[in-house]
Amino acid sequence: MVTILIRTLIVYTALVGTMRFMGKRQLGELEISDLVTTLLLSDIATLPITNTELPLSHALVPILTLTSLEVVLSGVLLKLPSIKRLLSVRPAILVRHGKPDRGVMRSVRVSAEELLSQLRQKDVTDLQEVEYAILEPNGQISVVKKAAQREATAADLGLTPDERGMMHLLVCDGKINRLNLSMAGWDEGRLFRELAKRKLALSEVFLLLADDGGRVTVYPREAV
Repeated sequence: MVTILIRTLIVYTALVGTMRFMGKRQLGELEISDLVTTLLLSDIATLPITNTELPLSHALVPILTLTSLEVVLSGVLLKLPSIKRLLSVRPAILVRHGKPDRGVMRSVRVSAEELLSQLRQKDVTDLQEVEYAILEPNGQISVVKKAAQREATAADLGLTPDERGMMHLLVCDGKINRLNLSMAGWDEGRLFRELAKRKLALSEVFLLLADDGGRVTVYPREAV
């Protein structure tokens, strides 16, 4: 059991490092070549775990080989789009100007029920509201509503709201997140000045967030 545990940890670490290096997303967003690589990696990784007579190299070498192949292939596909088109699924327009395209739906095997279900998940209940519905390579359906159905933006209303940028978590449960502090352009001096204005000690803070526009939000710890 100890041997299996150690081998499992080694293979797990190798797989996590591999996927991190490849920079892949969740399975539902993978393209065909990425998905094939992921499935092969999962099968290869189980062999030396379940069969302790196999050396670990029987998993580690194929994992490193597939990782290298995937990275090289990704670079080649970026430089040669024609090859990428052969290996990747192209987007398919299922609805155009409010009208479903029966031929395209049949070719990609998307039923009317599936299409309507996906549209409902995008808060669309009427095909006439849709300018385009596109089946993306990752299997998701993107919806572009007609102009009259889109939510009005600040620009549509002639407004110029302040840019708030990204929210940064600077303190969590009384501990400073120094990476986020640096990303926000803060230092500890500024942080403690903000706490002093609110008459709070660091240990009394549950969450402290700041956005790029300078807005600071503090959630103190609740008294027990």
